[in-house]
Amino acid sequence: MRRPNLESVHFKAVYLGLLMNVFLPAVLVVFGLYLRSKGVGTNSIKSLDLLLIILLFVSATEVFFVFFFRRKFFLGKSHSKDETTKPTRTEDDFIRYSLILFSLCLSPTIYGFVYYLLGGTLEWFIIFACITLICFRFFKPSLEQVRKFIRLEQMGGG
Repeated sequence: MRRPNLESVHFKAVYLGLLMNVFLPAVLVVFGLYLRSKGVGTNSIKSLDLLLIILLFVSATEVFFVFFFRRKFFLGKSHSKDETTKPTRTEDDFIRYSLILFSLCLSPTIYGFVYYLLGGTLEWFIIFACITLICFRFFKPSLEQVRKFIRLEQMGGG
């Protein structure tokens, strides 16, 4: 079995996170501004304040879910006491879990985009995008988490 390059796996995960949680929110903000300049969302709907409260609540709930997801899959220990039945975690599993984590972190920006298109303010859209950036900052995986996740038998020097 080949030994994965931990730095490569870590950089793939971080670059995926940068793409999903920094670049995509910036693209959505620019696209939202473009659509607003074309007249989309200029007539706001009546119950927009209630929608804002609901979207903020859902975003906060997802942030807590991301926290617990990260603890369970990246930092958690295996509950199996028998080492022979413990599943082998690979670098593909780590990237897959990172994709799920970063998708959950991106969802507040999508909520802000929908809110903005329905007639919301740019300030709240930017706040939703900032929630995504903060989630990326706090929940991006570290190199140590890659080591713990893959559980190499021979860590050696790196």
